[in-house]
Amino acid sequence: TKTSDLLPASVIVEVVLGYKKEDKAASTEITSRQIEIKDFLRRYFTEMTVNDLRPKNEDKRRIEIRNAINDDILSSSKIKDVRFLSLQVIEQ
Repeated sequence: TKTSDLLPASVIVEVVLGYKKEDKAASTEITSRQIEIKDFLRRYFTEMTVNDLRPKNEDKRRIEIRNAINDDILSSSKIKDVRFLSLQVIEQ
């Protein structure tokens, strides 16, 4: 996706959602809501600026994503953590 800057940068991100290993309900719900989660993540990163996505802000982004997914997408389970396997911001 692209950032919301005047001169948008490209964002390529690989997100991993963490939950308890034995929590089958979380695994099932995350799988069944995969499209909504991906759509949310695309919209989320589109609203960010290059500055919002700097490494110093990653912890804040991870917490915001975790809370939004738990509050707005998942209903019967909760994710515990969000990690970025990769987060590339490519400025033009």
